[in-house]
Amino acid sequence: MELSEKVRNLSGAALDEFSRSLYERDTAGFKQLLVELTRSHTMQSYQTVAVMMNNVPLKARGKNNSFAGATKGVSVYDAYFNEYLNACAECGCHADDYMRLLLSAQYADKSSPLFGWDESVDRYIDDMAREDFDRAAYFIDKYDKKYRKYSILVEVDRVRAINRLLEMALYGKKIDKSAVRDVLMDYDMVTDALMTLYGKSSAHERVSIVRLLLAFKSDVRVKRFLDEIVANDTSKSVREAAAEKRKTKNKENASAYFERLMAEGTPLELTEWKELLLDKEYRAIAENIFFYCMTDSADVKILLYDKGHFIDKNDRPFEPKVTTFIYVMHPLDVPSLGRFDIIQPFLQVNRPIYSKADGEGYYTMRLAGTMILRDEFYANMKKYGFVFADKRSDADPDTAISVLNDYAVAIECDLPTSSDTVSCGKISFFRTADLVKIRRKTYLGAARPVDIALIPRRTFSELIYGASKLFANV
Repeated sequence: MELSEKVRNLSGAALDEFSRSLYERDTAGFKQLLVELTRSHTMQSYQTVAVMMNNVPLKARGKNNSFAGATKGVSVYDAYFNEYLNACAECGCHADDYMRLLLSAQYADKSSPLFGWDESVDRYIDDMAREDFDRAAYFIDKYDKKYRKYSILVEVDRVRAINRLLEMALYGKKIDKSAVRDVLMDYDMVTDALMTLYGKSSAHERVSIVRLLLAFKSDVRVKRFLDEIVANDTSKSVREAAAEKRKTKNKENASAYFERLMAEGTPLELTEWKELLLDKEYRAIAENIFFYCMTDSADVKILLYDKGHFIDKNDRPFEPKVTTFIYVMHPLDVPSLGRFDIIQPFLQVNRPIYSKADGEGYYTMRLAGTMILRDEFYANMKKYGFVFADKRSDADPDTAISVLNDYAVAIECDLPTSSDTVSCGKISFFRTADLVKIRRKTYLGAARPVDIALIPRRTFSELIYGASKLFANV
């Protein structure tokens, strides 16, 4: 068995022992093996390289036996990182090979030595960019799958780096443009350039510009530009790119559809109900829930659905006008329903109601500390329609988001890797229009929380109810 195959099957103490033994008896062979693993271009091999380097005995440098401690700001991994680069140089390893490894360090397992190299990689790229900006940018464009190291290029030459990203986002081919847009979100200076470029561009290019501007829609100037200029563009494709598309209802799940109508307070016209209730699955749900409509005198009239017709709660036939709007009843819509002996497909009559509490402004801590098993938490995420907001940095909290009509709830979650539980933290609320969506990712971006007092009572109640279900608190 070749050494490269053997070492790929090793881990832990066995890999440490093999690495030290090989280095001591055949240093040249050790370095050649590093290069061979580097050229295999897999994350597993890259992480093996870093572990092997971690077992190399380092010579004392100057008066300080710790190379990392001899220079301010240098990571503890710097010595091993530099020895690796020396090995690559000695063995004729091409930069296209080892740069792939270096740019993969940021995506490695956070507990691995390779991830520990990332700070050293940052300094290496910074030095390269200051000496040859285009060379550093070439490697990032080619081997950094999410273009995250552009943050270093921005520090070296802000205008040049941003312009390069804009070129890729607007005109690049066969690249992940959503990843480029993701990076550009960190730099507000791009909005002026985009709005200036808009009037000079073709319809196809304007579509790309609009998609970029949507990442900054919480900026008042950008929102005005989208509402006044883009919304009246002569190109339908451009207008559609800027339009907020409402998520279509999932007609495969009738119960969830009715519950959503109730939570949103969204009515359907009588003709729409008649068409919908031709489906027997929807009919079965409708026969076990309550509806209502508004009378001419603005009173609430409670309705049921039975044998293909709407009736009132006294079983009298209901003869609505063709244009009558009928709602799925929410407990907040009526003072009291009385007692009904029916089993409902979702919680309607006895649905919990949540109201703003004293002291709550832009967030609430009412569920803070509520704990749930991690597996149950993830199952609830899927069951109740929550997603994690994409994090801009590791310092950002893990935040679960759920959207209801014009508002969204954002729940900070404590997810320690050392625990099999998840606990609830601060709960904030945002306008749905302020959330940024790039492909399947959702960002809070620069959006500001909404004062709870401004959120409609039903919407607030339902968002808190969703948070309570996520943490199994109901």
